[in-house]
Amino acid sequence: MRVLIADDDPVYQILLEDLLKQWGFDVVVTGDGSEAYQAIRQDKAIKLAILDWMMPGTDGYAVCRLIKEDQSRQNVYIIMLTGDRLKDDIVKVLVAGADDYLIKPFEPLDLKIRLHTARRILDLQAEVAELRQSAQKQPAY
Repeated sequence: MRVLIADDDPVYQILLEDLLKQWGFDVVVTGDGSEAYQAIRQDKAIKLAILDWMMPGTDGYAVCRLIKEDQSRQNVYIIMLTGDRLKDDIVKVLVAGADDYLIKPFEPLDLKIRLHTARRILDLQAEVAELRQSAQKQPAY
C-alpha cells in the first residue's frame, strides 16, 4: 500500500519513512501541505496519508479538507499528527475529515496499530466497491 507522509520536521520525515518501510509500505514523503496535496492529486495509488497538522503554508488541516472535498479522492484514509492534546483541537481535526489522529511524540506501536486499522478499512472499502460493480453487471431478473 502506498502511503503519503507530509511533515515539515525532517526528524519525523525520516522516522515515519523508516517505520513504514520496515512494515512493508511504499512511502512518498513531502515537506509541506502544498506538496502533499499535489502528490495526492497526481498519484492515485496513494490510499493513506499521514499529515502533520502544523506545517508552514498549507497545513495538514487544510490539506485534509481539500482531500475530503475532492470527489475522486474522498476515500483516502487520513491520520493527522498533532502536538495538541486539547480535546477541541482533536474534534476539529476529525470534523475536517481525518479518520484518525496521533499525538506527537508517539509510540511506534500506536502508529502500527492505526495503520493496521486503516489497511483493514481500506480493504473492506475495496471489497464493497467490487461487490457493487459485480452487482451492476448482473442481469436484472
